[in-house]
Amino acid sequence: MEKDAKKKQLDSFDKKLQDFESRLNPSKKQNHAQLPGGDGELWRFVLRSGVELFSAFLVGFMIGYGLDYWLSTRPLFIIIFTILGMAAGVLNVWRIVKPSDIVSK
Repeated sequence: MEKDAKKKQLDSFDKKLQDFESRLNPSKKQNHAQLPGGDGELWRFVLRSGVELFSAFLVGFMIGYGLDYWLSTRPLFIIIFTILGMAAGVLNVWRIVKPSDIVSK
């Protein structure tokens, strides 16, 4: 009988301790992989942003290279269209992020 009372007391204490820990640090209780917009959403965003930046840079560079080859003005159009491509990539990532959505959350 004494063992049952001690076991109930320990179970009660364990439950109180778990409740206290969950109130103290609620983020430990949540599983981030199951949350909507968790780690998978972050990786998808990072990969898409990287692809947008790189592809815009590459397209700008290739257009500049083609124009320089065609017009025999070697570095001029490569520089201009590479800068324009990088600016377009940043603009595309800016559209993905939508800063107004971040502020409203």
